[in-house]
Amino acid sequence: MRRTVHPRKALFAALVTGALASACHPEDIDAMERQPKLLPYAASDLSPAGQAMRVPPAGAVPLERDLDAREPAGPSLTPQLLALGRVRFEVACAPCHGLAGDGDSVVATKMAQRPPPSLHEPRIRALSAEDIQTVIRDGYGLMPRASYRLSTRERWAVVAYVRALQLSQNLVLADAPEPVRARLREMLKETR
Repeated sequence: MRRTVHPRKALFAALVTGALASACHPEDIDAMERQPKLLPYAASDLSPAGQAMRVPPAGAVPLERDLDAREPAGPSLTPQLLALGRVRFEVACAPCHGLAGDGDSVVATKMAQRPPPSLHEPRIRALSAEDIQTVIRDGYGLMPRASYRLSTRERWAVVAYVRALQLSQNLVLADAPEPVRARLREMLKETR
């Protein structure tokens, strides 16, 4: 079905479009650059220190709150840290990467452009803990940064949990302690 447009509406739309287009001259685009302003390191009479840039007041929290994110090895590995990592992973990471970290999730099936990778891929398993923490903090590709919702400790906890997931899915039986190997052998006998 063909839709007709009233001539007055078409004329009004053309006039508004023309007025808006004529208002945006190329020289107006640079108006903000040319306006009077103080550059960060410029001198200023407005500040007691005589500079445009001011020192933040005592107790101010920086926008990038995780200045300790460069902690080289993260906190000590404890059961509490792993438990925290599991909880935060399931909330922040599992919707895309899946509960097992294998990239199998409802969100991943809907991502046509590039689904999230399995955290068990050799290239990801080869990343250092610091690299994983950086990816969580800053994001990578389509993955958004998580520094706004996960504290430094929580990110390191997620790194520890990711390592535990990787180990759980890629463990060679010979690497398991003898009591665990014996228990697994018994379990295999029971299933046959």
